[in-house]
Amino acid sequence: MSFSEAIYDHLADYKRSVLGICGDVNFRYRGKDVPKSHILPYRKCKSNIIERYRSQFFASEYSRISFHRYFHHLNSSQALCINLFYPLIAENSLQLILRFLKISRASGLRACFEKKSELEIADRRTSFDFHISYSGSSEVFFEVKYTERDFGKAKDDEDHRTKFRKVYLPLLEQSAYLNKGCQDRSLFLGHYQILRNLVHLASNAHVVLLFPSANSGVARQASEAFDEFLTDAGRSRCRVIFLEEMVSYLEANSRTASLDDYFGQFRRKYLPPVAIKPTSAVSQSRS
Repeated sequence: MSFSEAIYDHLADYKRSVLGICGDVNFRYRGKDVPKSHILPYRKCKSNIIERYRSQFFASEYSRISFHRYFHHLNSSQALCINLFYPLIAENSLQLILRFLKISRASGLRACFEKKSELEIADRRTSFDFHISYSGSSEVFFEVKYTERDFGKAKDDEDHRTKFRKVYLPLLEQSAYLNKGCQDRSLFLGHYQILRNLVHLASNAHVVLLFPSANSGVARQASEAFDEFLTDAGRSRCRVIFLEEMVSYLEANSRTASLDDYFGQFRRKYLPPVAIKPTSAVSQSRS
């Protein structure tokens, strides 16, 4: 059984046993309705946020975002991202994330979900799952994966060729953090999503790639990108992080009563032991 299949089975059980929601929901796939047990009825989509902070999140300014089309799927990486980071915002504990990333002397923290790129001059800009700004002009961009098979690639069509030439090539040519080979159009489009993220590396900016270690496809691509696409300066600003390692750190270092058992609930939902078996693609988080 693959990682994603194990997660789907687990989330189907979670839906019944924790959320008390029964029954399959049809997923439209290649023109056919396919019943899926891990999908919530759309009217129940708010249940994808863990109950402890659910009402608080949806009443906050942080919920004023564009929710993904499949947010009502229990394996939604957008929902996972909110469930991971919003409680830390609510409890004024975001410093824990920067400490985990070994970023020191941070003050004036601000955070948001679905952060649009301010580098790209384009109609459709890269949107990061989570973003922290601190100490004036410093920032951390987060790309979060869960059951996705890989980082996306782009078609080598006229629209993408034009966007590469006008938007990304000028950024690549100025970057001290990506190797010159990334300026090759075919390579860039073949690794489109991950390179769109990494082009945001800067002297005041980190990029974090965050995912479960057992997601072998994503782990392999992240490891290859770290080793092959980045300069030494780029490797010092990029973090490849296993989700379970970050959660373990938060469980061990959270100091508020409200967070004491919350990350146990998070782990119960997203990191079941049956599915989380470290892949050999990446031996440890890169930092």
